[in-house]
Amino acid sequence: MAEINDPGTPAQGSLRRWRVADWGPLGWIETVLKLGGVAVGVAALLATLGESADGPSGARLAQVIVLGLLSVGLVAAIADRIADREIIGVVFVLAMNLGHWCMTVALARDGDLAGHLVAFAGLMLAGDLVKLVFLRTTGFRVRDISPAVVYGLTGTYALGYAALLLLQTIA
Repeated sequence: MAEINDPGTPAQGSLRRWRVADWGPLGWIETVLKLGGVAVGVAALLATLGESADGPSGARLAQVIVLGLLSVGLVAAIADRIADREIIGVVFVLAMNLGHWCMTVALARDGDLAGHLVAFAGLMLAGDLVKLVFLRTTGFRVRDISPAVVYGLTGTYALGYAALLLLQTIA
């Protein structure tokens, strides 16, 4: 597999152009898993639209807060992906935002979404575990950001999804 080291780094003094990176098999596995999670998040919101909303409390409120924090982080990631000027990354982060915000709103509206939440968090967690392997095996770099920061952010999201699953056991 080709090593992925910020394929968009321009030559000295040149402008960065929009491009499509070679993500390799692990990158695509992560993408497919997380897009499955996005679909679950959208489906969850669609399932709640005809129902009356009931405010979250207890473990469900904690889940809504965790999902909200993960969603806010993904909003910030939009600027990062645009700075990278990688087309698939931009489309992917927009889809991730859609899925996360749909799941957050759905869970805030309706507590009868355990199956949706478990599928969503499970797919996202699996995607992040694949991403950690991807980071380790490819030498992937995000511009001049320390690899430890990228590992830390990915690990934080993995812990967030694991927390959602754990909270589901007491919900």
